[in-house]
Amino acid sequence: MKKIKYLVVAISLMFASACDKADSVIFEDKSTAIGISKIGWTITASSFSADEAPNGTAEKLIDNDSKTYWHTNYAVVTPYPHWVLIDMKKENKMISVGITNRYAATPNSVGMKKFKLEGSNDGTTFSSLGEFNFAISNDSQNFPVSSDKAYRYLKLTALEPQKAGTNHTFLGEIDVFGVK
Repeated sequence: MKKIKYLVVAISLMFASACDKADSVIFEDKSTAIGISKIGWTITASSFSADEAPNGTAEKLIDNDSKTYWHTNYAVVTPYPHWVLIDMKKENKMISVGITNRYAATPNSVGMKKFKLEGSNDGTTFSSLGEFNFAISNDSQNFPVSSDKAYRYLKLTALEPQKAGTNHTFLGEIDVFGVK
């Protein structure tokens, strides 16, 4: 049964890479994955906008509320890349990372377009979990990663913007899914 589940994920990846859309996979069968609890997690970021209270800080990415958001610092114009680093406090075998854009009535179109995910057990040395494209959408997008190794830290690095010349980025929520 385990081989069939991985085969379904592999086939989904092939279809996702064949399309000219975001590299996400929507898991329809929730029985094969479980959301990893964010209780006790901590997060840091390359920058944040504290003046957007109650939003703007990195902690908003792991507060289980997709209507709150993290935003890079408005006061200092810093070009890409931008990053956030999550300490999950224990090693987890991840199969997917769910990322939600900052919510807006019309989906925000000036955030990140291309990003990478990395895993680490010491917060210093990272292994690549893949590079992906992010779609302009209010919906959570799931990005499959290998569950071959467990990681304590998850790093997301925004590599380029949706619109050339944009320096800032933002996100609403990050979720991690593991093997049930």
